[in-house]
Amino acid sequence: MRTLPLPPQAAPALLATCIGGVHDADLALRLNAISHQLNATAAVYDQLARVQSLYQVPRTQGVGNVACNELQSLYSGQMSAANGAARAVYDAIRNASPNSKCPLCGVGTIRVLDHHLPKSRYPDLSVCPFNLVPACDFCNVAKHARFPLTAGEQTIHPYYDDYTQEQWVFATLDTAGPAVLIYYVDAPVQWADVARDRVAHHFAVVKLGETYTSNANDDLITLRSHLVSIAATKGQPGVLANLVEEQNRYAGRLNSWQHCMYQALANDAVFVGGGYLAIPH
Repeated sequence: MRTLPLPPQAAPALLATCIGGVHDADLALRLNAISHQLNATAAVYDQLARVQSLYQVPRTQGVGNVACNELQSLYSGQMSAANGAARAVYDAIRNASPNSKCPLCGVGTIRVLDHHLPKSRYPDLSVCPFNLVPACDFCNVAKHARFPLTAGEQTIHPYYDDYTQEQWVFATLDTAGPAVLIYYVDAPVQWADVARDRVAHHFAVVKLGETYTSNANDDLITLRSHLVSIAATKGQPGVLANLVEEQNRYAGRLNSWQHCMYQALANDAVFVGGGYLAIPH
């Protein structure tokens, strides 16, 4: 949902730092023996990511004489561990997102690094910096060990994808019961099918609909009294003007829950005409 620059750390240097912290001499020897393969895989990852084709990265359960769990231990033992040899790099990547906002949803607070391609299926990418994305706990758990089998199943990668320039998330106000904002995906018709599939898949995987609805409906409660106050002095035109102003305030983030929320409300004649009085308070 938000873009981030690629981590400045080079894959070979990070791998060397992680291997350098391994105390098991036999494991360190075996890791050094396959380091050229791991670096080659990282380079392929970067190439495929630049053409939105990470689904083509081969999955593996080990490399050479190094097993899956041993490759994964490079991350758990040398990056995420408090005393790991590459903990400083872990912290630098995790802290790279402005205001600690999760780039996958734009709402949650950064807590962890998410393996864009899960290390359970791609252990050879466990410490590849391009594969490590700062994320909130909710998105990290929601993605879990999911991996793409097709181009359309690729979730949005903050380092390589930019789906922020056009709106593809929208909201509608459901008044069948208590007023509730419902979010949905409607990508631009001119987009390629793969792009349309990808944003829809990302929306579903990280549960953006749930997150956005929760935030928006909580905001509706305080919005009611605000609009009542505006209507008392400026009438219906004032209510509409306020909603449009708020929509425009978030126009720099077209797919944020706030922009979509105020857009939906401003376009709802019944809501503008007094429907906001039905909001529970």
